[in-house]
Amino acid sequence: MNLSAPSSILLSTADGPILGVLAGTTRALSGREVARLSGLSANGAWKALRRLVEHGLVSAEAAGAGTVVYTLNRDHLAAQPAMVLARLRATLLERLRTAIDAWHPAPLHASLFGSAARSDGDTASDIDLLVIRPRGIHEDDPAWRAQIESLADDVLRWTGNHAGIADVGEGDLKRLSRDRPPIVEEVERDAILLAGTPVDNLFARSSS
Repeated sequence: MNLSAPSSILLSTADGPILGVLAGTTRALSGREVARLSGLSANGAWKALRRLVEHGLVSAEAAGAGTVVYTLNRDHLAAQPAMVLARLRATLLERLRTAIDAWHPAPLHASLFGSAARSDGDTASDIDLLVIRPRGIHEDDPAWRAQIESLADDVLRWTGNHAGIADVGEGDLKRLSRDRPPIVEEVERDAILLAGTPVDNLFARSSS
């Protein structure tokens, strides 16, 4: 899955962001607003909007002074599938959280980081996860290893991307906080919390 534009698996690189913008509001938006919110050029957004209007998935109405505003036609047969595709990244986060919430033993912390968190990966990118084992759980603990391996298998089945899981023990936090390898700065900058204590709190606590 292209992590920078997940919906591009079935939608064009313009259609996906536009439908994501329109699906997120019931307010009519001008073409300029759609372009700005979707990150597309004005010309690229206009071409995609025109095509979507032709298919009836997007409704266009005159708003005076030559302005046209657009809304998602939620009654269209393709509206529901389009909205599902437009929120694939949110669905991935929901599935990760649900899977990790069922873990026994539970992690002290779990987060998504790297290109998947920044939304700038592609089909070859790993989905990077940081998982912190609570004190007393060894990395070779059978139950713990089964959970890690099951999550890696799930990520591959859900997305087609391999999971890069950094499995760190609670006892290593003080060293990581002191040495600050690149992964620490990357996690602090980009991480999306999936379970447990926020990573900033963990590093702050371990350094005190």
